[in-house]
Amino acid sequence: MYFQACLYCLIVLYDVTSGFIFGDYHSAKGPTTALVQTSCGPVRGLFNGKAFAYRGIPYAVPPVRTRRWQPPEPLSHADGTCWPGTFDASQLKNQCVQRLGDIVEGTEDCLQLNVWTPTNLTSANLSVMVFIHGGSLQALNSDTQGYAPTEQLARDTNTVYVSMNYRLQAFGFMALDILSQNSKTNTSGNYGFMDQILALKWVQENIRNFGGDPNKVTLFGQSSGATSVMVLVTSPLAKGLFQKAWMLSASPLLTKTLADAAKDNMVFLNNTKCVNITCLQQMSAGDITQAVPWDEFPFWSMDDQVDLAVKGRFDGGMAIVDGYVLKETPLDAWVNGRSNDVPLIIGTTAQELDFGGTLNTVVNQSSYEEYVGRKLGTFGTNIAKMALRLYPLGTESVRYQVTSMVTDVRAGCGNDVMALWAAANTKSPVYRYVVTSVPSSPVALFGTPPATLLAFHAWDTYAFFGTMQEIMEHPSSNDLMFEANIRREIMSFIETGRPYSNDWLPFPESVALLSDDTSVTSAYHAYQCDFWMQNGFFDYSWVN
Repeated sequence: MYFQACLYCLIVLYDVTSGFIFGDYHSAKGPTTALVQTSCGPVRGLFNGKAFAYRGIPYAVPPVRTRRWQPPEPLSHADGTCWPGTFDASQLKNQCVQRLGDIVEGTEDCLQLNVWTPTNLTSANLSVMVFIHGGSLQALNSDTQGYAPTEQLARDTNTVYVSMNYRLQAFGFMALDILSQNSKTNTSGNYGFMDQILALKWVQENIRNFGGDPNKVTLFGQSSGATSVMVLVTSPLAKGLFQKAWMLSASPLLTKTLADAAKDNMVFLNNTKCVNITCLQQMSAGDITQAVPWDEFPFWSMDDQVDLAVKGRFDGGMAIVDGYVLKETPLDAWVNGRSNDVPLIIGTTAQELDFGGTLNTVVNQSSYEEYVGRKLGTFGTNIAKMALRLYPLGTESVRYQVTSMVTDVRAGCGNDVMALWAAANTKSPVYRYVVTSVPSSPVALFGTPPATLLAFHAWDTYAFFGTMQEIMEHPSSNDLMFEANIRREIMSFIETGRPYSNDWLPFPESVALLSDDTSVTSAYHAYQCDFWMQNGFFDYSWVN
């Protein structure tokens, strides 16, 4: 390759037309530097012997002070917001404001993105995958260890990867009349989605200089990142910014309107004791975060969503139909033919909720029956009795049936509904999978005991990224076969628009079961999902 011959020499090569600057390759023992031109100036990243990484590149004017709760603004030489000289892109500098327990971390000056690429040649025209991180629209960042692309991934798949920070919690999703009245769009909320759209526009403008093709962009995200993908697939503002999309464990329910959210969020405004926009803009990030209604309606902490539903207990959605980013609900956008018609893969795992406090107490048949009766009994005793029949103990463990039931209610069956609506109302194919692979040893996910044992939330993400070693000590051959299988299926979709396995047909003709190989079924948990959906449980799907 062009760089391998120069690891021990000093080369400086700059092509104005390509935007590629190649230099400082003086040692193969540690990371070396390389520069790429962007629309705002050159950035200096690192080459680690496998691929190039450019981290923490600003893509928007910092949304601080009077720009708080406004649409993001692109950097521009004309208004002096670009950086002087060469930007150091050796590491992600900031994460967006979020809370960790009682601690508030991060900064509002956080709108940065990362690029990993196996080559900087502008003629490479490689496929591009843009990742949106999860975290309930409240937490994490674009370069969380193990939960982000890597140089190794870029090299192994010969693909350019991008991830971005976007505004979180109150800064990214607060909807209030007082904010709408002071907004350039006459709306409020969904600022984080606007950030994602601006990052996608940055990709269109700059990715050729990193070896990518702006006409071969796949958008993918996990958890609330997948919900973000659903939003962008159905938002008119994102039209033409990507050509394929992959959702990993999305929240299928997004129906909260701006008017309802603004009413719900009055508790936040009351907590701030502010009566005008100037007061809100002058509050510290910590005070803003503390004023959020985490544990009172609209329950922004959403702690109940890792549990079975209770009748009448709904959380206020942070993601909303605001009339600007989303003109209508995603399902309505599909039905009305106003979505961005691109090929989709929609995935969930078989036991999304194989973590959390419930598993500490539901450990045997009596506690299982008590738990289901206490929660689902609020919908009527017949609902609880039928649920126990649909998820019987016997060959399956209590843990398996509890997590399978909660997963179907909160995520799996709702994703079937979403996939069906998308498939029925677009020309492009929609593919559906369920991960049935289980880790070979316990996984300490999210630092929450008990250790995960089944097909847990994000297992497909860690497998695709090739970062299993970050969450388990010694991945087995079966774990690594699952990693190879999901990469084979997804990379075929990226390059050809369809998965690798020929018998994996578009939904609803088939559902793929992904483990160390791919098997195909006509439907997954069809009887269970029919029961939940016919009894109104779609309304209890995850939000965000």
